[in-house]
Amino acid sequence: MTNYHVLIISDGTGETANRMLKAAMVQFGEDIFVTRHANVREQDQIKSILERISNENILVLHTFASKELRDYMERLASEQGAQSVDLLGPLMDTLGSLFHKAPVAQPGLLHRVDEEYLSRMDAIDYAIRHDDKRALKDLSTADIVLLGVSRTSKTPLGLFLAQEGWKVASIAIVRGKKLPALLFEVDQKKIVGLTIDPKRLAEMRRARLQRGDMKDKTYAEMDRINKELEYAHSLYSSNPGWPVIDVTGKSLEEISQEVLGALLGKGRKL
Repeated sequence: MTNYHVLIISDGTGETANRMLKAAMVQFGEDIFVTRHANVREQDQIKSILERISNENILVLHTFASKELRDYMERLASEQGAQSVDLLGPLMDTLGSLFHKAPVAQPGLLHRVDEEYLSRMDAIDYAIRHDDKRALKDLSTADIVLLGVSRTSKTPLGLFLAQEGWKVASIAIVRGKKLPALLFEVDQKKIVGLTIDPKRLAEMRRARLQRGDMKDKTYAEMDRINKELEYAHSLYSSNPGWPVIDVTGKSLEEISQEVLGALLGKGRKL
């Protein structure tokens, strides 16, 4: 039985090469042994790895941002009698020709992008789990806590901010009911109150009634709406450290900018 050894060498995690190898191997019925070497960023590291090659049935897959390391890898593999495939170089060369510019050649950028993506996914999951008081015991882990009566855009705003990596919790204000005690145990600088024009709120609530999402016919009545907003503003007034954002007629992008500006300052780095 022939033993095949695939060596993955990368200046990052090596996951790109590993995924490409798996995608290709499903077309073959062979067993292979894979060794992965990550964060390889010096010629001496490459030399040390390749000096240990002894199996003639070996394939080297490599992903390096640096052209110098790619060329050195190819030359040394050839000298060692090993087949090698540069998975990143040809694409980067073609893109460089297309864009008429050289790549930054900085290792580990893909891993950073993956981490940012996972961070956003985690924030979206957090916003869903912490929508309208669904999970309060870990409220202190939120980056932002949104307060407001029903239909003040808390849920869509929370998800919009989550796409930028912010962990957002939302709590509905219900007239006559106290806010959760845990809310006053978290950093009060994270809390933002939302408000809206009564007439616009009535329109939004009537639309919800027409969809059948709400059965209570008083839900869109102006008297009830005015009393709910008055109650919300009484809570905001009792906690003057909470900024209050009027969401009337604004897009989610506009509201999110106001929220972040209120919490982090106008000169924040987004």
